[in-house]
Parts: sequence; structure tokens; C-alpha cells
Amino acid sequence: MKTYAGQGWTSVKDQLYVSILLFLYRLLWGYCLYRLVKSAVVPLLMRYPDSAPNELSRLLFFYEGEMSLTLSNTVHTYGWLLAGLLLIRMVLTPLIRAGIFYNLHQEAQGERGLFFFTGMQKLWKPVTIFYLIELILTFAPGYWIVPKILPILLNGIQEPALLLHALPYAAGWFLYAYLIRISLLYMQFGRIGDSGMISSILTLFNNLGTAVLLSITVGGAAVVILLLLSSASLIWAGLIGLIIQQASYFLNGLFQIWVISSQYHLWKSSSSQHS
Repeated sequence: MKTYAGQGWTSVKDQLYVSILLFLYRLLWGYCLYRLVKSAVVPLLMRYPDSAPNELSRLLFFYEGEMSLTLSNTVHTYGWLLAGLLLIRMVLTPLIRAGIFYNLHQEAQGERGLFFFTGMQKLWKPVTIFYLIELILTFAPGYWIVPKILPILLNGIQEPALLLHALPYAAGWFLYAYLIRISLLYMQFGRIGDSGMISSILTLFNNLGTAVLLSITVGGAAVVILLLLSSASLIWAGLIGLIIQQASYFLNGLFQIWVISSQYHLWKSSSSQHS
């Protein structure tokens, strides 16, 4: 496991410019989302009654909000803007993945260079198809799970202890989504490496313990570091907190590439042994 994690880190260093591009992409996305939320929420909060509002003023505030939701087109405008941002993200995500996959494949072939944008051009179609399949399979269980956990979440507002009843559903959904994602990831490795998607799935099942351990180790380290940075940004508010928060975006992208690279080297090594 340490070998594949080390090889993945070497690939991350070779693709450092990809991490920088991913950081800029996330920064721009976050800024656009922040501006959208700010333009919608701040005017609403400014209409909230002054300190120590009475029951009547609160009722008038919520009644006004309900009227705005039902009669005004503002909600629809912000809804379409949010949908547009999500659509742009859905378009760019498979393009970024295509560039990363192609970079890894060229590196495994002994090539060195900037293959990220070439990968976008060559692999965007199959990677986009895999991405759509992943979205459909990941959210399909929500048709059955959401109606079960929604009442629990609503009742949990008043009694937080009830939220524990939603944990089995959430844990099962998370495990299912992880298996779908890693299976499709290995299938994409096989598709790009011309070794076959079925054989790549068999490679995953034969090395499932190592693959899961890689995800837990590298992904767990990312979660711990990001939580520490988020806590530090709350402690040191101001410019230092802003710098720390932006650094967390960069590290988040870097760790994501590290996870993919480590899994790729595990797949490559196992595929070579069975070929």
C-alpha cells in the first residue's frame, strides 16, 4: 500500500500544475457561489426585525418571506442561476478527470510533458459518459432513501437524538456510492489503458482491500488536514484566516489527485502482473 501511495505522490508532483489549475477552478467556483448566496441572503436578513423582535414582527417577517416565495420571480431567478452554476460544474468535472487520467496514462508509458489539455480533447466523451452513469447510479437510491430519512431529519430539529436513526441509511448510501465510484474509476482506467473494463473490475475485486485502504489512508489524511485548517481559519480571523482557507482549497484538489494517482498505480501494477 505504501508503494502505491508513494508512486501516487510522485505523480502528483509531476502534475503540480494540474493541482494549481484545479485550485483556480475551485476558487472561481466558490467566488461565484458566494456572490450568488450573498446577493440572495443578505437583503433577506436585512429585513429581519431589529434586536428583541416580538412575536408579531417575526410572524410578519415569515409571512412576507412566504409571499415572496409564492408570488415573486426572484426565487426562480436565483434557482436558474444556481442551476446554471451546477451545470457548468457538471460539464467541467469530467473534462478535468479526462485530463488527469490521460496524464497518468502518458506518465505510465514513460512520456513527460503537459498532457492535461490533450487528455481533455481526446477523452472527454467516454469520461463524460462514465460521469453521467456515476451520477445516475449514485443518486438513484435517493428515490427510496430520502422519503424514509426526511421525516427523521425534520423531527430531529426538535429532538436531535432522533438523527441517530438516519445514520444507517446515510452509511449504507455512502458505502454504495463509494463502491460505484471506485468501480467506475477502475473501468475508466481499463478503457483508457486499452486493457478492458471487465478485467479492470476483476483487478479491483482482487485488490479491494488495498484499494479501500488507499482511499482511507490518503482520504483520511486529507480530511484531518482540512479540518485542522478550517479550525485554524476560525481562530485566526482576517487576512491570515483567508489565506489558510484558500490553502485548504489547494490541498483538497491535491489530495484528490493523489487518491486517483494511487489507485491508478495499483491498477497498473496488478494489470501488468496478470497480463
